[in-house]
Amino acid sequence: MSKMKNWMMDIEEFCDGYCIISTFGGQPGFAGDSIEAVVEDVEKFFHSVEAGKYAETYLTTQLGE
Repeated sequence: MSKMKNWMMDIEEFCDGYCIISTFGGQPGFAGDSIEAVVEDVEKFFHSVEAGKYAETYLTTQLGE
């Protein structure tokens, strides 16, 4: 169980590295990257499609999209 939690937290931290605070309204966003681009990078970095699925879920939850 703890390995899964660490894996999830690593993915969240990776995604948060892309996140910036926009100067327009203080809404979170990405520096020129879409969620799909970040998910693709997550899949490459973690060598896992499941990591990409979790990242997409995490990002859509965090950004409210």
